[in-house]
Amino acid sequence: MSTLSVWIDESEKDDLLAVGGILVEWGKVLEVVGGWRDMKTGLNLNSWDEVKWTLPTKHKTRSLLEESGRKTRELSERAIEYISNQDMLSIVVGLMRDQRNINIWKKIWSKASVRDFYCEGLKYVLQRAVEEVVESNANGCVVICDTPSLGKQEFSMGSIKRGNKAVELKYLDWYNTGVGERPGGNKYGSLQEIGFHPSILIGDATYHDMLQIADVVVGATRSWAANVICKKDDDWLINQMNKLCTKFRSRCGKPGFWGDGLTLHPRNEELWQNLKQSLK
Repeated sequence: MSTLSVWIDESEKDDLLAVGGILVEWGKVLEVVGGWRDMKTGLNLNSWDEVKWTLPTKHKTRSLLEESGRKTRELSERAIEYISNQDMLSIVVGLMRDQRNINIWKKIWSKASVRDFYCEGLKYVLQRAVEEVVESNANGCVVICDTPSLGKQEFSMGSIKRGNKAVELKYLDWYNTGVGERPGGNKYGSLQEIGFHPSILIGDATYHDMLQIADVVVGATRSWAANVICKKDDDWLINQMNKLCTKFRSRCGKPGFWGDGLTLHPRNEELWQNLKQSLK
């Protein structure tokens, strides 16, 4: 039996946060990394250069692309093409939208933002990872997150968990008690019983290709959802998402990947239908 791995990043802007990434067998990680690095060298980048969905103006990778006469959009297209052609990858993304009165909340918690729901989004991702372990008869799973920016100050209220140890502490709770009901409606027990690694691992996409892939996945998904919310037409981005959505997990969706590989919290039926209608 194989061991799975789930590589997780987040993308945030305004009131929208995407938490998610990719599921892949642990033994196939190096194969995925090798192909990803070949994609970079094919664009005259170094194999170790960082790839991001949004490259800041002075980012080294952006400068290298421009020096060779290429656009960042070409890098995004090549990245999406690579991800969508990988049979071994499965995508899971939770879209978290902050619908609170943020001014009132800031009186309670001065740093209140949509990032308050990071751990909630992470829970949805791990629910799918749990079900994937069980359904595929894997012997466990390793969870790796790009370093989440949840601040140093601890804050806890209901499902909101913030602070520099919030993710580790929440994972410890899930390891001992489980992450709740899965999309298939089953309850499988604690992460420990299912064979998950006993602690979450924290990495940095600057140095790890798998987390770069997760960055592209969540960045593209959040950008697309933001456009749908704002009723902004972007045929190029829709085309990229139509390619990417073929890799979203779809064991228990309604239909396909809807509600499985892609989730929305809190549920908003109008937005949910608009998201569906925007893709082929």
